Amino acid sequence: MMAKTFRAAITAHDSAELLSIRRGIEKEGLRVSSENHALSKKPHPTSLGSALTHRSITTDYSEALLEFITGVHQSPNAVLTELFDLHAYTAR
Repeated sequence: MMAKTFRAAITAHDSAELLSIRRGIEKEGLRVSSENHALSKKPHPTSLGSALTHRSITTDYSEALLEFITGVHQSPNAVLTELFDLHAYTAR
């Protein structure tokens, strides 16, 4: 639901000025334990990469804090698609 709302909001404005800019998204999110839904105390999974191994997924100041960084795109749909792909990759 939220993804549909976010996509609708970012693509609702189709003026030439807004469509001509290039944009990227940096999104941070906390990893939580599936058992008790508390902040994860496990190290950052190596399968998700790091600043040295994955250009788009890293941790910030905390092992529990994932940071997703998209490339720069002219199309709002392209940047959102990349962000959703990063989420899907980490959910595997």
